Amino acid sequence: MSLRVEFHELADLDLFEAWTWYENHQDGLGDRFLSAIDATVHRAARWPNGGEPVLRDDSGETIERKVPTDGFPYTVRYRIISDRLVVMAVLHQHRHPSFGTERQP
Repeated sequence: MSLRVEFHELADLDLFEAWTWYENHQDGLGDRFLSAIDATVHRAARWPNGGEPVLRDDSGETIERKVPTDGFPYTVRYRIISDRLVVMAVLHQHRHPSFGTERQP
């Protein structure tokens, strides 16, 4: 069973910016990037506890996890909220690890 997937509005912007960059460098590469992100997100929705914990609350409980994207140097950060997987950020792996952690669902 998979969780329902939602994207934070700023994660949508992350995707658009990355898609634009890839598409400007090679026709169709942006679409391949989106397909890779889609596969990553659906894998996380199916196995939500499989991502590496990256943000914890004061009691040590995991708030946010991340999973790498196959074929592209990007990571998807997400939170499990009730029966939903909320994508909080889509970030290049060379960005600072705390990128997007201030975003609230």
